[in-house]
Amino acid sequence: MKYVTATVALCLSLLMSMASIVHAEGIDPTEEDFVRWENAWDRLIPPGTYDFVPKDFGYELLFNPEFQGQLDAAGKVIDPSLEGQTIELAGFMVPIEVKGEEVSQFLLVPEAGQCIHVPPPPLNQTLLVDTTDQPTQLRDLYQPVVVTGRLSVVTQSFEIADSGYSLVDVTVINLNLEEDLIPINPGADGDR
Repeated sequence: MKYVTATVALCLSLLMSMASIVHAEGIDPTEEDFVRWENAWDRLIPPGTYDFVPKDFGYELLFNPEFQGQLDAAGKVIDPSLEGQTIELAGFMVPIEVKGEEVSQFLLVPEAGQCIHVPPPPLNQTLLVDTTDQPTQLRDLYQPVVVTGRLSVVTQSFEIADSGYSLVDVTVINLNLEEDLIPINPGADGDR
């Protein structure tokens, strides 16, 4: 499995196996939903990008500067063939433009707490979501959301992270999960 999405896959598998779901306004996910969302995150990484990562790499390789350089470079590879395609992703909101309780732009990231006191996710796993035409409600950093929209392949830089894709014409819906099932990036701001 690709290095970058291995964490996402692990978290989604954990969520599938534990699937204690709360009922509130939003989506109550099924196992098929988790598989679809994992595949959608994988689609953002061009095939072969992480082929250099051995299947059984050890802890020492993770801290090898040359290997880290390769990982950093691979994280910046985006797929121009995705331009204009509609995609649905489950992830977490990192607000960029907020007015009161409404968000007009946010980054969508695969794990809670990314971009907050930890290195941000790779460029090919960070999306700018533009809700300027219909601002969405501000959510807690640990509230998972499902975002559906049209992809644009464009690199943008923000103070907290860079994004390799943007989403327009979006809908944003809460993903109903119990708090203890929400995947949190190690070292993120707070431990929920």
